[in-house]
Amino acid sequence: MFETEPALADFSGPDAELLSKIDGVRRKVGSNNPFLMDDPDRVWLVLNGHVDLYAVRVVDGRVAGAGHHLARVQHGEVMFGMAPVSYEPAPEPTQNSEAAAPGDRLVIRAIACMGSELFEAWRSDLERDHFDIVIVDWIDRWVAHLAGILAGGHGCRADVLLEAEPNQMFRPGKRLSAQRGDVIWVTASEGILRYLGRPELPVVAGASPVPVTDRTWLTIARKTRITVRYTPTLLFQGDLWPGLDAFHRLFMPALRTDVLARKAQAQDRALRRLEAIDAAFRGGLMQIAQVLSPALARGSIAADATDPLFAACRLVGDAAGVRLKPLRDAGSSVTIDERVRLIARESRINQRRVRLENGWYRRDGGPMLAFVTMGPDEARPAALLPLSASSYELVDVLEGTRRPVDDAVAATLTGDAHVFYRPFPDRPLAVREVLRFGARGLVPDFRLLLAMGLLSGLLALVVPMVTGVLFSDVIPKSDIDSHLAIVGALVMAALGQAAFETVRGFATLRVQGRMDASIQAAVWDRLLRLPTRFFRAYSTGDLADRANGVNAIREILTSSITSTALDAVFSLFSFALLFWYSWRLALVAVGLALVAVLATALLTWAQMPHQRAMMERMGRIEGLVIQMVCAIGKLRNSASEPRLFALWAREMAEQKAIALGMRRLGAIQQVVTGCFPVLASMAIFLSVMTLLQRPDDAVPGAPLMDVGSFLAFNSAFGQFVAALMSMTGALGTTIAIVPLYERVSPILKSVPETREDADDPGELTGDIAFRNVTFRYGAQQAPVLKELSWSVEPGEYVAFVGPSGAGKSTIVRLLLGFERPDSGGIYLDGKDLFGIDLSAVRRQIGVVMQNGRLMQGSLFDNIVGSAPLSLDDAWEAARAAGMEQDIRSMPMGMQTVLSEGASTLSGGQRQRLMIARALVRKPRILLLDEATSALDNHTQSIVNHSLDRLNMTRIVIAHRLSTIQNMHRIFVLDGGGIVEQGSFADLMAQDGFFAELARRQLVR
Repeated sequence: MFETEPALADFSGPDAELLSKIDGVRRKVGSNNPFLMDDPDRVWLVLNGHVDLYAVRVVDGRVAGAGHHLARVQHGEVMFGMAPVSYEPAPEPTQNSEAAAPGDRLVIRAIACMGSELFEAWRSDLERDHFDIVIVDWIDRWVAHLAGILAGGHGCRADVLLEAEPNQMFRPGKRLSAQRGDVIWVTASEGILRYLGRPELPVVAGASPVPVTDRTWLTIARKTRITVRYTPTLLFQGDLWPGLDAFHRLFMPALRTDVLARKAQAQDRALRRLEAIDAAFRGGLMQIAQVLSPALARGSIAADATDPLFAACRLVGDAAGVRLKPLRDAGSSVTIDERVRLIARESRINQRRVRLENGWYRRDGGPMLAFVTMGPDEARPAALLPLSASSYELVDVLEGTRRPVDDAVAATLTGDAHVFYRPFPDRPLAVREVLRFGARGLVPDFRLLLAMGLLSGLLALVVPMVTGVLFSDVIPKSDIDSHLAIVGALVMAALGQAAFETVRGFATLRVQGRMDASIQAAVWDRLLRLPTRFFRAYSTGDLADRANGVNAIREILTSSITSTALDAVFSLFSFALLFWYSWRLALVAVGLALVAVLATALLTWAQMPHQRAMMERMGRIEGLVIQMVCAIGKLRNSASEPRLFALWAREMAEQKAIALGMRRLGAIQQVVTGCFPVLASMAIFLSVMTLLQRPDDAVPGAPLMDVGSFLAFNSAFGQFVAALMSMTGALGTTIAIVPLYERVSPILKSVPETREDADDPGELTGDIAFRNVTFRYGAQQAPVLKELSWSVEPGEYVAFVGPSGAGKSTIVRLLLGFERPDSGGIYLDGKDLFGIDLSAVRRQIGVVMQNGRLMQGSLFDNIVGSAPLSLDDAWEAARAAGMEQDIRSMPMGMQTVLSEGASTLSGGQRQRLMIARALVRKPRILLLDEATSALDNHTQSIVNHSLDRLNMTRIVIAHRLSTIQNMHRIFVLDGGGIVEQGSFADLMAQDGFFAELARRQLVR
């Protein structure tokens, strides 16, 4: 390190005047000569370049290891020395922790970039009076660096944003933070607070003030009274330097805890890698052992104590055909149920909680995640895997055991379990793939169906063969014993046939039920994950009808097709028997079958256009009916019932006309089907007369076909005709698959908006940027936005204004990922919006849209939704939205139930309730599209005051310019671009487009 005395000529005027009052040295530093900041009496001003700070371990005066990067100090900022602490864990740190003795210590190390220059001085020089103004900015920046280090890059979702006021009272559980860009100092006069919510960082009454920024927070542990001051006030009152020293003493032990936690996490990751390698090795050995002894591999599993919940979830997922992803750090305060929900969300699948009723393990409910009771409030996860349709086994991942579930094992489980639902692959699907998806795990049932069909077909041979024997041998000989034996054989064959049909029926029901459960859940999962633009092409009723079409296809295929296939197997045996008795008559039967199939196919194909048109019309009618029911109030207000009835009647009449034409063809087909057996029998008898006549040279008394053989042939032919009629009848039902698939095809062909490989956005900070965004709603329409570029910083409060059609609401839709720009990019925290998980982004955005609606249910459900939040959270959100008094005046308070449309609330109340719903999760970004348009002035001032205090990025779409006077910036849109931007006062002073808009509103 090269040192020189500072020369005043080397600095600008203000810097030279400042440095001339400080005794210090100027240093040229770089990455080749780092230094330790372990002297609390020294400070360093960065004159040029930048300096990176690292937390390093120093053993006997020597740095051990590379350390952990903490922060980067830029040009013009000051670094303060801090006393090191012992590297080894110490008793719970307090604000009066003492510096570590020489030996094993944790120290801050500074490494500058090449060419950097520092000015090193004594801190006592900065404590003089003539540095009052400058030192405030230096300390605020330094404190912001240290606070960011402890916060770890996580944003703060505070309950209250503090302002400089004395004697503020807060109840336990509240999170207190500073407003955007502020550094405040908090002193507790009573109660206990926790810095960053960490129990090892208490802030007790009477202690030195603690700094809080917009990235850090204090959690109230006990009812607390605090005083909040800004840095200048603290300086003038003489508490700044003691407060900074106290914060340094708080910071270093906290940093040690974080460093040791990182070290433990690294060791844990290394241990998990080793365990994974060991598990893979043991799994390979187990697979080899399974070749020779399957029972050996099935009898035990490898115990997993590192993450038993995910291990159990993975077993359930593997059995259900779902690939689960391990959960990132969810925090120690997350409940087990919430962790299961987060694992499912991370894996982009759905799950639900089910109740284990008595005897549940004797029914097929699929793989489930359950919990084994270990104590009054303790349970360990386990996997419930089906062994058959009526039995389960319990896989305990902690013990590494498998046990069949009986009454005793079931009694050890808690009463609830979780089921995971397998989604469709994120690609366009054909019907074949959908059926293959639903048929997973049903191979044994299909084999059983085939076996029952074969056995039924074989038993069907008994009747014609016995008939032939009976009339050829038994009756002519009057053989009573043989007659009784034949009767017994027929009875046994009938009983066997009934048994086979019963088994086949149960197998068919099981196939239908399991396919319906898996396919229908996957269809609605796909529907919920489709892009928003997909829904613009269909009405609600039409879309519901299309979605249910998948179930209709499945029902046709698993009932009609399965029955037809089994009838075909059944008829093959009878068909072969025809050739056994007479190949000439069998050829006649073949010709008759071809005529029947051809006639049925032609009639069925003629019904296809009618089927397609009727289903299309039914979808339109269902959409119309749902719209009419939802808008019944508006229809009555405008006396539009007759017109709507006429519209419905016209659609219904057209649908009935189409159905009538289809039924005519169906009636003709039924006549053909009904007449065919009689006509076929006549053709067979006629063929007997013509084809089986005795030739002239035949031996007298030698018949070509005896009576018994003919009756056996006729019996087999009857069975063949019955199976053929069943197949041709099923053909009319099966043909409906074509129009059904055409209607459901858009759902199966559309790809979900979030891909499986989409990156997790992490916790957003609120940084947003549009870069050269161009967007239009249709290829033939003019662009709504043209090369639009703008950006906002985390915590900024901005508004978009402009005339109707300028693109304000389009910006909100683009930010939510509802639409994709034609060109340009949208970035959140520097990440492309359409390259990350949109659902994870939306969970961190609170939205109040122009046409937002409330759902049927209680006020609490409408505010909280599915989030795991408490009643206090709902009341806090209602208070921020100016809705608290309205709710308290209702007889049931938060449990007041709203009907569909929330007609019992005024327009302003509905709007405030939607604002509360957007605020309750404390999102990182808040989007308000005309959210206060229906509020009176008093309520609007309450809401605006609450919004002003929020520590999040807020974007407001507004027409009422009186609501945006306190915005940090206002973007004025016109013609798809930004024509002006600035604060309210600046834009009014420019006397431009915005000022003209304001004057128009004043005139009105």
